[in-house]
Amino acid sequence: MAEDDIYRRLQRHLDRMPIPFPATESGVELRILKELFSPADARVALALSMIAERPEAVHRRMRREMTLEQVREMLERMADRGLITRLPGRVARYAKSPFVVGFYEAQVNRLTEAFERDVLQYRDEAFGAGFHSAKTPQVRTVPVNRPMPAPSRPVARYDDMAEFVRSSKGPFAAMNCICKQGQDVVSEPCRATTTREHCMTFGEAAKIVVGRGAARFVSRDETLAIIERADRDGLVLQPENTRSPLFLCCCCGCCCGVLKTAKKFPRPAEILSTAYHAELDEAECQQCGTCVGRCRMEAVSVDAGPAAVDLGRCIGCGLCVSTCPSGAMRLVPNDHVEVPPADTMRLYARIFRNRYGSLGLAAAVGRKMLGLKT
Repeated sequence: MAEDDIYRRLQRHLDRMPIPFPATESGVELRILKELFSPADARVALALSMIAERPEAVHRRMRREMTLEQVREMLERMADRGLITRLPGRVARYAKSPFVVGFYEAQVNRLTEAFERDVLQYRDEAFGAGFHSAKTPQVRTVPVNRPMPAPSRPVARYDDMAEFVRSSKGPFAAMNCICKQGQDVVSEPCRATTTREHCMTFGEAAKIVVGRGAARFVSRDETLAIIERADRDGLVLQPENTRSPLFLCCCCGCCCGVLKTAKKFPRPAEILSTAYHAELDEAECQQCGTCVGRCRMEAVSVDAGPAAVDLGRCIGCGLCVSTCPSGAMRLVPNDHVEVPPADTMRLYARIFRNRYGSLGLAAAVGRKMLGLKT
């Protein structure tokens, strides 16, 4: 098999996941794959499904190329580098991983300028639009510092990250932000904060990233302190879009790939998942402009009068609320809010169904039951 053909096949294989990995005219996505996957890695990845399987199932597709032991060794090495997903257990299971959140984030602490420039080009050419095409987003925005909305709808536990952390069994892990590191290596450092350890993982996900050497375990109090620091630095809280999120990112508008690409849409509030929006009491507004500097989506303006909130751009992060000196800003619930899926598996099933329809999801489940690749 020609080398370019291997990587084109891998691109198409990854593009059939819930989170797309689209092709481009420039072929920059192939450069990204070649940087991370050797030809042997690519062959193994081509044998993986999006639903985790035991090594024996993967070997059945590769028995003419590798022994079972060789397959096991390759799977372990690739999982250690974050190229594929490994689910721990008495017998580990493996699956192909999406680009985001997935094998790109696994490159934290080892980015190069050339690789990051390819990622930025890919994001602008195709990936950003593909990522935001999902009816059910992979992440959602939640309020910082738990600013309370109208009494008729209290903040749900899964929308209050401080309460979620306080009630979680843990463990907790903190890692450097891949987006901020990416901007560092291309000499465009973050304008919102000088710190980099802004990404958190919980439970089994924390054990996995710490096991790879990409993160460190932190205490519950340390985790809460990172969330508090996010509010002080003006960072948007974006957890996984589930009721039991495995990760939480603290994001700025100058580095975060999700927010930067969303800002290019005329109404980003319609493509990002949020339960709230900001509302202004004009009589209380001091026209100080604090809210303008805090907003990461360019949703607030102050011209010749009180501040104005563009509801097409407001994603309900609460950064304008937590620092409004007069209390003129508040968060109120959106009229129509979709309750997040219970967990990661249900989230990706919903995204896949939205992308391929109920019949497509049923076909994928059927292939899994037959032991076929999905």
